[in-house]
Amino acid sequence: MEDLAMSRQRPNILWITTDEQRFDCLGCYGNPVIHTPHMDRLAHEGVRFARGYVQNPMCMPSRMALMTGRYCSEHGCNINCVGLPPHEQQHTFMQALQDAGYVTAAIGKMHMMPKWGPFGFTYLDLVEGKADANNQYIEYLKARGLDGLQHQAKGPVGPFGTYTQALPVEHTIDAFIGRRAVRWLERYDNQAPFFLWVSFCNPHFPFDPPEPYDTLYDPDEVPGPVWREGELEAKPPQRQLQRERGYDRLTERELREIIAHYYGNVTLVDDQIGRLLETLERRGLLEGTMIAFTSDHGDLLGDHHLLHKSGVTFYDVTVRVPYIIRYPPLFTPGTVCDAPVESIDLPATTLDVAGVDPPPAMQGRSLVGLAEGDIDDWREDAFSEIDLRLNPRMHGPLDPGSRDYVAMVCTREWKYVHFPHLGYGELYDLVNDPHELTNLFTDPAYADVLAEMQLRLLNRMMDNQRPYIGAQTRTFKEHYQADHRPPAPIPGVVYAPSEGPGRTHSSGE
Repeated sequence: MEDLAMSRQRPNILWITTDEQRFDCLGCYGNPVIHTPHMDRLAHEGVRFARGYVQNPMCMPSRMALMTGRYCSEHGCNINCVGLPPHEQQHTFMQALQDAGYVTAAIGKMHMMPKWGPFGFTYLDLVEGKADANNQYIEYLKARGLDGLQHQAKGPVGPFGTYTQALPVEHTIDAFIGRRAVRWLERYDNQAPFFLWVSFCNPHFPFDPPEPYDTLYDPDEVPGPVWREGELEAKPPQRQLQRERGYDRLTERELREIIAHYYGNVTLVDDQIGRLLETLERRGLLEGTMIAFTSDHGDLLGDHHLLHKSGVTFYDVTVRVPYIIRYPPLFTPGTVCDAPVESIDLPATTLDVAGVDPPPAMQGRSLVGLAEGDIDDWREDAFSEIDLRLNPRMHGPLDPGSRDYVAMVCTREWKYVHFPHLGYGELYDLVNDPHELTNLFTDPAYADVLAEMQLRLLNRMMDNQRPYIGAQTRTFKEHYQADHRPPAPIPGVVYAPSEGPGRTHSSGE
């Protein structure tokens, strides 16, 4: 078959993202247990960025950073359920690609607000994660008499939603997303280069793999959670969160079962990625397509005797994610880059590879040439932040006095986390304490290091003008219940037809 992709000058671009996947849960990142052959293949055939950091430890703001190439204080969405302001929606990298002639498609969990944008996509096929939301996947289940099974357990139920999902694997949400993405690639007509973003919902909790993924991993053989007794006593916001949510009552055995189920969901997604790669190869599109793989944030998985993610935790397991780019013409296969890179660099890289000028306000930088040593002035640190004050119900201690704007800066050697109004901070030696178990913030022996890291953070915060916040939606319930189709057709935007009994109209058709 003629290689369709190599016949054009501009590459196709495929983004693959997962939800809540920490950096150390891939084989290519050194995990000796987890089975991720397709993610590992991308790393073997591309560049693996070992220190990829997100701009926020929460879903929505992290994804908005990916869409805009801007820090959260700049684009206005700095906590979940605070939507991207309308004037920001017009300046995404997807819009820049569309303006340059790319077909731009989104399939899966985008977590946009409003759900349909406009954010620069010409094709939308959206789900809203594992929640009972108004979306394509729920319509699919209802049409087959399966609605409700996605939350039913087959067998016993462990703490924090740890169970075997009752649905057969072919009807799970990520199999649905993978199937819709394969269908889109099969129908791609090669008339214009494409940007396709496929966003999977796992391994986000609940920890609910279907058979056979529920038993792929023995809880006794997965890496166990790491914590130091008493380490949270000097971290008031985290200790309060631990008690409020009941994490301190979890046993190591229960946490190992959670980890085993989490790994099962990672492997489920990996199998779907394999289907995408097979489709690209079969259509002759693989070598002419840049593929990027990353996640929006991580999960504590029992480390520090905590679970999930939080606005008061900036450990590497929550803000450091897998970050891989495969495109052999510009990214040397099998290379590992140790420089700190950020989520906002991925859209800048995408535009650079496509030959498209970035929007003037984009803060990310292209990664082209970084792994090969061609960039001398790369940043030495990474920055992440959240503003817990914007939405009192989201992701922090319930006590209003414990909610703060929180910011982090880290180099290869050190990490500093700043709570400006609580008189509290965290300082970690990442070389000698990679699990971040010992807080050196009050240790006088590290006063000079603390001062240096505080100056780094000050410079980072001054670079962000923080001129506004986004349009707030108070709860996830309101977001989930909102219609997943636009109320009226949007010119130039096609909405995927439903597989259920609901409406089947498509905008722009």
